Formats: sequence, structure tokens, C-alpha cells
Amino acid sequence: MQKTALEEVRSASLKIDWQERLLLLEYVAGRSLPTLIARKEPLDPDQSSRLSDLIEQREKGVPLQLLLGTAAFLDFDLEVTQGVFIPRPETEQLVERTLDELNEDPGLILELGTGTGAIAIALAQKFPEARIIATDLAPVALRLAERNAERMKIRERIQFVMGNLFGFEGASRLEGKLDLLISNPPYIPTGLLAELPVEVRNFDPSISLDGGSDGFRIVKRILDETERFLAPKGLAALEIDLLLSEPLERYAETSPLQFKKGVDSYGNLRFLFVRR
Repeated sequence: MQKTALEEVRSASLKIDWQERLLLLEYVAGRSLPTLIARKEPLDPDQSSRLSDLIEQREKGVPLQLLLGTAAFLDFDLEVTQGVFIPRPETEQLVERTLDELNEDPGLILELGTGTGAIAIALAQKFPEARIIATDLAPVALRLAERNAERMKIRERIQFVMGNLFGFEGASRLEGKLDLLISNPPYIPTGLLAELPVEVRNFDPSISLDGGSDGFRIVKRILDETERFLAPKGLAALEIDLLLSEPLERYAETSPLQFKKGVDSYGNLRFLFVRR
């Protein structure tokens, strides 16, 4: 007797989390889990082969988000593709904590290194009157971010610009005017990249991870320009890591900026909030 779709996925690789196997099953079958359970139908041969292939790829460390082509972020879904950093829960928390830190709705927002566009889209939804500029160095990321903004029907509200941090056309016109500067920059020390999980090390672009010898290189470049670009009451919000504690402390000793650290849901240093 032919196995039902649910029986087939139950007997698939036990190396893969059960919930992930169910998500792959829904993706392959094109139906929700309750429907698959109620109908007790088998997968057709093509679907069965596709499911086996996806599970095999997942065993090799391919991120689930890449296999599904989507990643959840806050209350919406994003298209994801290889070559662009996949947003993680910590970056969702960056957005949430930044909203808590803001004293008033920002009128001008700059995101550095937008990737999928996750942060810019979330802020565009929250602040419909704000002008938002989102930059990235990679053309593939900008195209993806634009598609995601289009899917969310807010494409016209975000200006996507190619540039390396503040090195983009028109940046000088923003000096002293930013109400919010936000970024999830690379912050992993170069020597630790090889120790990252396979699904990060092999599938997220190194340019999104590599923070230089001490992990502080890109963060420092952003902080060096923060005073120049922030409005008098502006806020800069960065995702960082506990590994940056020492270089950040040294930097703060001679910086005119005001620093406030924040922790993630696990209690680890993860966020930096900066004011003039």
C-alpha cells in the first residue's frame, strides 16, 4: 500500500528536524499540513523525488530558507536567494529594540547594508511618512530588496542605492539630518569565520560576515561617520556581538558619542545604540 504524504515524510531522514520536514512537505505538495492530513493522499512520483532531494540538501547544510525560497521576518515573509544574507531573529530584535529607543517617529532613515530589505521594509511599514534610504554594495542584494519591497507594496517608499556604507551618490546631502541610522554590519572576526555553522559559513556571503581581524572594522567605519550624519536628536542602531566588547570599549574612551548597549533574548550583548 502506498504511503501517504505524511507517512513518507515521517520515514524520511531523522537527521532533519520534524518541523522542518513538515515545512518541506507543505512546500513540495503545495498544500497545508491540515489538508494533507485530512485527505491522506500520497505524493506523486515527482513530488516524492523533490522532497527527497530537498531533505538531502538540508542534510548537507543548505539553509531551510533557501530551500523554501522564503524567510519569515517579524510579521511578513521575504524572498531569499543564495548570495544574500538571510535575516535572523536577532535582526528582528534589532528592529524591535530600536523602536523602543526612538523618542519620536523618524522623518529620515538610512539603512546601511540592506540585504533582503528586511529592516527597511519593516521600518517603512511602521513609519509610513518617513523617507527611507537603503544601501548595499551587492547588486544581487539590491535587486532582491527591491522585489521584496514590491511584494509588500511599498517599493515607492524606499530608495535603494548602491554604495559601500556612506559611499553612495548623494550621501553628503544627508549630513546632520538622519533621525535614524540603522545597520546589521559584518562583525565576525576573520579568524572565526571557519568555525561558523555550515549553513552560515557556506551559504551567507562572506562580505556580510567578515568584520576584519577583531570584528570591529566595519562597525568602526560606521561609528566614525555617525556624529557627522546624525541629526542633533538622531539615533544610530547597530547589531553587534559580545566579541566586540573590548574594541568597542577602547573606541568609546575617546569618542564624543553616547553609547548604550543592549542584549538579545538570550542575554547576550547584541545591540548598540548611539547618540550624539
